[in-house]
Amino acid sequence: MISLHRVLKLRDLEIFQVEREGTILSYVVIEDTRKPFTEEDKKLDPLCYMDEEDINAILNVFRISIINDEKLNEEDSDLIRSFFSDFVNNTNLTNFIIKEYIQEDLYDYDIDIKFFNKILKDIGSNYIIEEFDEMNWIYLSQD
Repeated sequence: MISLHRVLKLRDLEIFQVEREGTILSYVVIEDTRKPFTEEDKKLDPLCYMDEEDINAILNVFRISIINDEKLNEEDSDLIRSFFSDFVNNTNLTNFIIKEYIQEDLYDYDIDIKFFNKILKDIGSNYIIEEFDEMNWIYLSQD
């Protein structure tokens, strides 16, 4: 059985810890870019087969990044992809991209702001979490 723990929730960013039977399976980052597809995105399958006009109509892209310390087996990958793809409401203006990343030293760090920023840097995100007072943590998490 898979369980989720949302370890960070900000306005445009959420990070989940996906566990199976008490063991961390992966981390998943959902980032609301508030931007359309990039030229690099348009080269990805299946976007590369879509009509340019349809792609350019999408104004907001969510990036879903699955991070693990080793390649996930196909069954786990499909399960996580399927589950998290339901987190985004697809419309004619909104869509998402899912990518998997391997970060070999993923579990060598404490779960804190430095850890989150390392993950974000490793997946190529421009998002940087600023240091903040621990008293504000509860309010940030409820944003």
